[in-house]
Amino acid sequence: MGLEVLEKELRFFDQIKPDLMKAHKGKIALIKDEHLVDTFTTLEEAYKEGITRFGKEPFLIKPVHEIEEQQRIPALAVNLLHANL
Repeated sequence: MGLEVLEKELRFFDQIKPDLMKAHKGKIALIKDEHLVDTFTTLEEAYKEGITRFGKEPFLIKPVHEIEEQQRIPALAVNLLHANL
């Protein structure tokens, strides 16, 4: 499972990005399917809300910035996966 799971959310983010830049620049967008759930001040707030609302279902949290930085947070690092050694 890769980013293709979030294709719909990523396309939707790209569609609404101009409006987000006007009203929510510097915030963190929480998107599920083709719906902007809310914007938040921190990634942690957005993540917690996403988990509360959607549990283990995929959702997108993405910073609203003019120039996007690539961020990778492995699922193992945020306890979405567990390594059985």
